[in-house]
Amino acid sequence: MTRTAKLITLVMMVFAAILPVQAAKADFINGDNLRLYCASQNPSDEAICIVYITGAVDAFTTAELIAEKTSGVAPTICLPEDTGPDALKIVVQRWMERPEANLDFAATLVILGAVQDAYSCS
Repeated sequence: MTRTAKLITLVMMVFAAILPVQAAKADFINGDNLRLYCASQNPSDEAICIVYITGAVDAFTTAELIAEKTSGVAPTICLPEDTGPDALKIVVQRWMERPEANLDFAATLVILGAVQDAYSCS
């Protein structure tokens, strides 16, 4: 199995594990919802944007760390140590502005695409 296939399998397993919880709570948002939160001038909306993005990135990097330690799978996301929440928000907002961005997808998948594009290890 290739490195990419292993990562996709790992991400799918993580989403399969959390999907029932998200669906039951009915707080699963898509990319368009995230775009609205991130573009809002309301401090509460901005907080939702930042927390959602940083939480997703934390989950992705944690899953990659576990895969690296347990299976030797090299990470695909290499965040510089000084990357903060505001930088992540900018990366995701720029990604969402791209014409090819499909904001109907789950916000976590939009965030994953943006972060992998901006902070790829290769």
